Amino acid sequence: EDSPFTDVRVRRAVAHAIDREALVSALLKGKSQVISTACFPSQFGCDQDVASYDYDVEKAKALLAEAGYPDGFKTEFYAYRDREYAEAISSFLNAVGIETDFKMLQYSALRELRMKSGSPVSFQTWGSYSINDTSAITSQFFKLGSLDDARDAEVAGWLDAADSATDPAVRQENYSKALKKIADEAYWVPMFSYNTNYVFTPEVTYTPTPDEVLRFTDMDWK
Repeated sequence: EDSPFTDVRVRRAVAHAIDREALVSALLKGKSQVISTACFPSQFGCDQDVASYDYDVEKAKALLAEAGYPDGFKTEFYAYRDREYAEAISSFLNAVGIETDFKMLQYSALRELRMKSGSPVSFQTWGSYSINDTSAITSQFFKLGSLDDARDAEVAGWLDAADSATDPAVRQENYSKALKKIADEAYWVPMFSYNTNYVFTPEVTYTPTPDEVLRFTDMDWK
C-alpha cells in the first residue's frame, strides 16, 4: 500500500521529530535510557555503532518537504499501552506537521491489525522473553514474518545467517549489518528502555537479576 512512510525521508523525519531524551527524563525516569538500535544494548550482537537521529524539528520539517509533504500529512497512529507516552509521541509528530489520528487498542487487536493490513505507524514494546540475544527481538520482526513491516530481504538474509551460525564472530558480523541498515533506513525509531520496579519489605533479602525473571527460590526471610 502506498503510504508516506514508504519514503525513507519521512521515516527519518519521524525519528528527528521525537525528543527521546525528554520522554526519558520526564516520563520514564529511573534507569531508563535512550536507545538507537532495534535491540537492547546488552543483548549479544546488538551493535551500538548505528545511525542515531537527534531531536531536530527543523530537520524533520525539511525532510518532509523534500519528500513532497511541505504541509505535512494525516495518519492513523496506534498504541496499546502507556497512553501517556503514546500521547507525548503523538504530540511530537503533530508539531512537525504529521497530524495523528490517535487510536488506543488492545494488544491483541493491534497485533491482528498489523498482521492483516498493517498499521502506518504505531508505538510498540518488546521484552525479548528476557533472552539476552539479538535474535529474540530483531529477528522476530525483520525476517519477513507476519509482523515484519519493512519486508527487507537483505536484512532478513543477514538475520538468517546470524541466527543459524554457531561462530559468535559470524553472528555478530551479520547482526551488525542488519542493525546498521535498519537504522539507516529508519524502519524503526527505537526510543527507550523500560524500568522494572521491585518492591519488597526489609524482612526479605533479594537481589534482582538483569534478565528480570523473579526467582522466588533466591529470596530469604531475614
